[in-house]
This record gives sequence, structure tokens and C-alpha cells, in this order.
Amino acid sequence: MILVVFSIYLLFIILSVVFILFVLAQFIAVFTTHAPFVPVPKEIEKEIVSNLNLNNDSVLFDLGCGDARILTEASLEYPMIKAVGVEIAFLPFLLAKFKTRSYKNITIKREDIFRTDLKDATHVFLYLYPKVINRLIHNIKAQCKPGTTIVSCDFELDNYKPSKVIDLQNINPNSKRGKKLFIYTV
Repeated sequence: MILVVFSIYLLFIILSVVFILFVLAQFIAVFTTHAPFVPVPKEIEKEIVSNLNLNNDSVLFDLGCGDARILTEASLEYPMIKAVGVEIAFLPFLLAKFKTRSYKNITIKREDIFRTDLKDATHVFLYLYPKVINRLIHNIKAQCKPGTTIVSCDFELDNYKPSKVIDLQNINPNSKRGKKLFIYTV
């Protein structure tokens, strides 16, 4: 009986420490990365992938990929694509590496999104703050080939007119996140 109580107590302590470390890492990420880890709602993943208009020759970059949920969903729909996730925050990077370990077509890089080589990208997905995407668009336009598709979830680029805006409120009515997709072409 004492061993069971001790085991439960130890498990509680371990889970508490893990939770505290995760919260601390998220707090630190706000000051050391360009955006905290906030995943897109699960309900809209398929809609995002659908609106990326991928094909088997696509090279999809997810800048600030978090746990790589868009990359894994895209790879399930299009197993021949090349998918690259870029994440600098340590915990989301580890989570993305773990989640994609069985996907041969997904590469997860731990690097700054402003220093990522995007010359091979045919599609770029962004779920970042407006200040970040407006700074990042200059890198994307400078490196990507004409015709590259950019999909931004929830945040519109300043000074650029989207070729298409997708309203997601009917798919995700109760969420404050994942309300619109803004689609651009380089």
C-alpha cells in the first residue's frame, strides 16, 4: 500500500515538474523566439492542407512548425511531397522531431526562420504573428520562385493583397484561432 501511494506521489511530482518546465519554456520562448508555440486547431488541419493546393512534386515549408501537425497532415494526404519544418524553440522542435520520426519525407530543422534557405519551396505555411510574417515576407519573396504559394492562418500580410481568403468559421465556430486563411502567390 505504501509503495502504491509513493508511486502515485512520485508520478504526480514528475508530471508537475514537466508541466512547470513546459510553462517556463513557453514563457522563455516569448522572449527568445519570434512567437510562442500555439498550434493551429486540429479541426482546420485538413482545410489548410487542402488550400495549400499541393501535388506530389511540392516542397512544403512550415516556418515556425511547432509540433509539425500541418506537415504530418500534408504528408498523409500527399506522401510524395517533401516537407520541411523550421522551429527554433527547443520543446516544440523535440516534439516535432518525435512526431515525424516515421515520416521519411519530413525534415525538421532547428533554426531561425529568418535564416532558412527557402529556394526550393513551392509552398510556405505560416501561423505567426503579423509583425513576424510582415518581416519574413521579404525573405520569402527574395528566395522563392515565382508561383510559390504562401498560406497564412489568421493573419494578413500588410501591403499585399491575398489572391484568396478562406473563411473557416463554419468549420471551427467556437475557437478564437483558425478563423481565416490568407492565400498569396509570389
